[in-house]
Amino acid sequence: MFSDSKRPPTVEPTLMIGDVDRSFDFTLVNNFICLTYPYPIKLRKSPTKVETKVSYFYQYPTFADARLALRRLNGLRIPGMSSDFQLDMNFTKQCEEVCAHLTVNDVHLSRCEVMRILFRFPSVLGLAQYNFDLFNGTTPRTTCFVRFGDKEECMEAVRELNQMPIENSHIHMTLSTRYLDKLRGYVMEREAKKQEVGVPQFHNIYSKRRVNICQYNEMVMSASEEFFEDMESSRWSPVAYQTNVHKGDYVRQMTLHSFDYDF
Repeated sequence: MFSDSKRPPTVEPTLMIGDVDRSFDFTLVNNFICLTYPYPIKLRKSPTKVETKVSYFYQYPTFADARLALRRLNGLRIPGMSSDFQLDMNFTKQCEEVCAHLTVNDVHLSRCEVMRILFRFPSVLGLAQYNFDLFNGTTPRTTCFVRFGDKEECMEAVRELNQMPIENSHIHMTLSTRYLDKLRGYVMEREAKKQEVGVPQFHNIYSKRRVNICQYNEMVMSASEEFFEDMESSRWSPVAYQTNVHKGDYVRQMTLHSFDYDF
């Protein structure tokens, strides 16, 4: 049995929950995952390099099933458990991966919120080295590496999301420097073909840009008509009376909704 840190790359449609205390009871988690379609066909547990930690693995019949399960399960709360717990799942390490680096200053995004922004890209495998800190002791900053199973889609994510406004900040996203040499030949070939038909050249680093609140609101409003219609139609439902809505939570949900995309 391999420890999590030594597990070799695979081509396997398997999701994982990693680095959990050995004493943690997975019963409710496993029951919830196994009763949610698409259903895993195999479960296994493995120790990590830290003796007090374990990882759980959930193998699915196909990659399509695993991707759908990731989109449906990630960020959900487990019935019967404290609301502090959310499912945080990733694909296991794959033989073919590329990474992008994502940074958002002035905003604290949880791992699940970052993944929700990225679910529009089917080949996203998960996050690596996620970190939230106070830059210079005062400025919130969210950073992480985003794993992709497809080179083209990784580049499209960088092209689409870099400089994208988010609340009072913006997303800064580049190809990970670790993969630049690996991708250089691919990028040159890709660009040479696309330049012939006038496709703009790909750049992995852009200058930073800020937007004011009016510009941001205009972008959200233009992309959220359906959301507002749904909210208006349900404004008198019991949910409106039973839920304590905080301004910060409302803004965050509005922000994440603007990134949602249905395939």
